[in-house]
Amino acid sequence: MKLKIILMLLLLCSCTQNKISGYVKDFDSNKPIKDVWVSINKNTTQTDSLGFFSITVTSNSSGIINLKKEGYENKKVSRKPDPLEKSSDNKTKKSIIYLFKNESEYSNNNR
Repeated sequence: MKLKIILMLLLLCSCTQNKISGYVKDFDSNKPIKDVWVSINKNTTQTDSLGFFSITVTSNSSGIINLKKEGYENKKVSRKPDPLEKSSDNKTKKSIIYLFKNESEYSNNNR
């Protein structure tokens, strides 16, 4: 009986979660930005030294990806479910999100 419950929970968990991953880069220099706080639907992570992040979310749920880093403008990106996320093919293209430095000519502060 316990085995059936455990298997059922594993099946439900595997069906209801996906990973969102990508890279965060500086708009002006195209260099990766490390230690950017990335959050969506109450899940939070940070980018690594390559600007890469991966975060687990509930599948088929929309949300807003929030990105924060001191010295850069906060950014919000709308996220909609993507059928490719369910693919077992890990070779799918990773998204790149660009952040503007506070003093960038493209930032909201300087427009």
